[in-house]
Amino acid sequence: MPFTLLLVLVLLILTWLSIYLLEKRNIYKSWITPGSQRINEFVLGLFLMGLLCIVSQIFLSLISDTSWIISEDITMSKFLYASAFDINSVLFEELLFRGVLLYGLIRLTNHHKAVIISAVAFGIYHWFTYGVLGNILGMVLVFITTGFMGYVFAKAYVKTKSIILPIGLHLGWNWINNSIFSNGPNGTVLLAPNQTVELEGYFAIISFLWYLIIPAVVLIILKTDIFDKLMFRSSIKPAT
Repeated sequence: MPFTLLLVLVLLILTWLSIYLLEKRNIYKSWITPGSQRINEFVLGLFLMGLLCIVSQIFLSLISDTSWIISEDITMSKFLYASAFDINSVLFEELLFRGVLLYGLIRLTNHHKAVIISAVAFGIYHWFTYGVLGNILGMVLVFITTGFMGYVFAKAYVKTKSIILPIGLHLGWNWINNSIFSNGPNGTVLLAPNQTVELEGYFAIISFLWYLIIPAVVLIILKTDIFDKLMFRSSIKPAT
């Protein structure tokens, strides 16, 4: 985690410095102001994606006959470490793929092409983090699911012209999935399943389709007036 934290700090500095030198403006000021609006965006993203992740876990647990109990090995330090890991990894990925790559692509092309290219890069990146490089089927499935999610995070950036909503969405999913339901790289954290379910057969098909439904739901919310109603404000003009 210290190395990831160092990468986050380096990205924070380089992102600010590069944009300041090129455009003579503080990009972080644009991302975090107005403060009340950005807080609402973060909280909405966090709770929306966190809720969808909980629904996902309940649904997949029901069809696989899986139950959950609080892990006997859980400690406060272990839980805080896992949570900090989730925060660091989300900040790193959002700064890299939305804060640097997407922002730069929008300036070089347009937001439609930028969103697609950044989503493709996000999907390819997860070949390495998921350890599926060389497994053709695994690469295809990971690319589609994570790439689609990256597309949604990019659309959230374009809609709000800020990295805050993507961070909220991304963290809401990762924290619930990894630190609560123990599906992340830190192993069993808060909840432990009564069995390990192999991702094969009908369960694999249902899981794959379900993980396409989740980003689709968020995308619908972003592209309709549902988002603005949840935010209690009018829509923001997309980034150009």
